[in-house]
Amino acid sequence: MKSKLSTTKPDTDLAAWCAALLPANVDKIPAGWLTCAELADKLGKTKDTVSGQLSVAVRAGRAEMQKYRVMTNRGVYPIPHYRLK
Repeated sequence: MKSKLSTTKPDTDLAAWCAALLPANVDKIPAGWLTCAELADKLGKTKDTVSGQLSVAVRAGRAEMQKYRVMTNRGVYPIPHYRLK
């Protein structure tokens, strides 16, 4: 029985192949915008603690939240970023 798999060789240019895998719809993060995890690292607190504090700060108008499309380990996802006022 013959295999139905393609017998053509894959493109040998690895850089072009990798570039084709990366989506073109990721956002450039402006300076001053940080994720909750980045803020937690800077402040030396847990992500859970900082997440709660950020929620309160956004509601009170002391911080801004914007979602940016970022390449993660699992693909492109909108990740909330925060900027303190």
